[in-house]
Amino acid sequence: MKKIYFLLLSLLISAVSFGQDMVLTGVFDGPLPGGVPKLIEIYVINDIPDLSLFGVESANNGTASTGAAEFTFPADAKTAGSYIYLGFDNNAGVDFNTYFGVALDYNNNVANNNGDDAILLYKNTTVIDVFGAVGTDGTGEAWETLDGWAYRTNETGPDGSTFVLGNWTFSGVDATDGCTTNASCASVYPIGTYEYTLSVDEFNSNNFKIYPNPTSLGYVNITSNVSGAMSVAVYDVLGKQVLNQTVSNSRLNVASLKSGIYVMKISQDNATITKKLVIK
Repeated sequence: MKKIYFLLLSLLISAVSFGQDMVLTGVFDGPLPGGVPKLIEIYVINDIPDLSLFGVESANNGTASTGAAEFTFPADAKTAGSYIYLGFDNNAGVDFNTYFGVALDYNNNVANNNGDDAILLYKNTTVIDVFGAVGTDGTGEAWETLDGWAYRTNETGPDGSTFVLGNWTFSGVDATDGCTTNASCASVYPIGTYEYTLSVDEFNSNNFKIYPNPTSLGYVNITSNVSGAMSVAVYDVLGKQVLNQTVSNSRLNVASLKSGIYVMKISQDNATITKKLVIK
């Protein structure tokens, strides 16, 4: 029973600490000469200090995924709530700016898709989101975006490696034909309008900060965006509770704990979060 309890706690830690940080929100195939601008729009869910952990692959014309990103982002930092415009045009982003009135963040051939290609978003080697059915030529499919676009429904995704057709809205093929700017087009691409609300677990995870962790100082500091005392319970690897304290000065005394890995359950008001604690 104790081992099962610890396993459940560990799963909860994984769900909170390793939630995905970004989501594919839009795909656009442009009407300007040469089929530009092309766009893969991405929304940033959590702050990302190093964007180089992420990358994008395009599975063209019904080909299978290679299992790796074709384009890896540079080591930039991105803040939660911002958008990444990864696109392609032959004019150094000028055509993109002309059409949308905003600047292209990254201009790369990975976004040079023809409306029938699947797109995969990676974190390291793991697919965290996908648009289109990988291994299927999108021509004639409901998700085809030739001279058109697709946009993710608010509060959906990321969907991992499974494409969820119902989480997207589609303009239909040739919807942007003849358009010279997005604002004047009868089929306006809803650029930068996706909305995402952090889940309860993600919100609580962002509320609490724990440092230093690992620690060899005999204490850890626990801070919160909310004032008031915190109740902290600590469990060993067998699921046995080894500490249970009320913390009112942001400092938890862990001097009695031996070196090893523990699980902390932190509660404040109606918020509860589970975190890993490492004692050196």
